[in-house]
Parts: sequence; structure tokens; C-alpha cells
Amino acid sequence: MKKYSKYSILGLKAIQRAAAKVAEDAKKNNYKIPVWQNGKIEFEVPEIVTNHTGPNDDAKAERI
Repeated sequence: MKKYSKYSILGLKAIQRAAAKVAEDAKKNNYKIPVWQNGKIEFEVPEIVTNHTGPNDDAKAERI
């Protein structure tokens, strides 16, 4: 039995791209994003993270 299906991985990657886009827009426009921390919802302005580590990022960086 497969641990993950192809579609669940594609969905997860789409959600990650969308979250990164929302965080980038929030940083540019100084918006606050609700985040669940310490048992309650807190609002914070995210910092843009430029280095994303993933399983295929090293191979992509070498090709560029």
C-alpha cells in the first residue's frame, strides 16, 4: 500500500504555493495573518523566507 497518493502530494504542493503567495502579499502590504499559537489565534506580519529546502531544490539550483 502506498503511503501517499500522487494527488495528495500535488494538493499539498499547491497549498504550500498558495500559502507562500499569501505570506508574500502580506509582507508587501503590511497585512497581518492569523496564526494558531499557544492555544489561541495570534496575528503577525510574516517575514519572507527566501531559501526553501525541499527534496528537489538542490537539483533545481544546480540547473539554474
